[in-house]
Amino acid sequence: MLALAPPAGVSLRSAPSLLVDHAGAESNTCVGLARLGLQTAWVSRLGTDAAGDRILAAIRAEGVDTGWVERDEQRPTGLMLKDPDAGVRYYRRESAASAIGPALLERVPVSEARAVLVTGVTALIGADAQAAGLALLDRARGLRIVDPNLRAGLWGSDRRAALVRPFVEHCDLLLCGASEIAEVLSTADVDDPEALARLASACGPREVVVRGAATIGALAEGAWWDLDIRRDTAVDPIGAGDAFNAGYVAVRLGGGTVDAALRAGARCGAAVTTAISDTEGFPRNLRF
Repeated sequence: MLALAPPAGVSLRSAPSLLVDHAGAESNTCVGLARLGLQTAWVSRLGTDAAGDRILAAIRAEGVDTGWVERDEQRPTGLMLKDPDAGVRYYRRESAASAIGPALLERVPVSEARAVLVTGVTALIGADAQAAGLALLDRARGLRIVDPNLRAGLWGSDRRAALVRPFVEHCDLLLCGASEIAEVLSTADVDDPEALARLASACGPREVVVRGAATIGALAEGAWWDLDIRRDTAVDPIGAGDAFNAGYVAVRLGGGTVDAALRAGARCGAAVTTAISDTEGFPRNLRF
């Protein structure tokens, strides 16, 4: 999406100018992984408009392969508006990305990828998009990664747990917030991350990371690791989860331990909160 936001500390109602940026859970994670030195590709759809041109150029400049991004002459590029007073508002109905479907994947070498990632946002922007997410997971032969990323204000938000649960059931590595996975699993117990992880693991994923308010924990090979975190004052917390995911996945794909991956993810997530942009604060050339 194109992302518009007022300067830090300024209301949208009175801002004399807005920051123009790009955003999106999967693309944010791709940018983070590329900055950490991994070869990444982003598969999506954009309108044949100036917003689409800008996004494509920005993501290409990060070193992300955009060769499988399709342009739509009929539908516009989606938009996210950040309002410090009212939160995030999405304008994605009938957007180019909402019409992404399994057919787009036919020319993508999904089975050759070491890992694929899709988030619940894809399941919530349209029926075809949800089908495309499931097709990606079904065709993958590498590590299948899912972040539920439950969001309000989208096409499928009123059915979000039901639409996202199939993604959870078809993944190997689940990266989730405590409240999100509790909603998907229909449990009210959000205060025990380990119990949530074990409950989620019973649905299919063999490794589960749960991000809580004060701790981040991971269940892998039956063992539980956790890391206490400090949440400093954030300029903008949006994108922190995607940045965490990039740091965690980079370490795990590199053969690193769960503990090292948790620390890397926390470091990347904290860095992103220092800027209004979802990706500007992500570290470059970071070594763990």
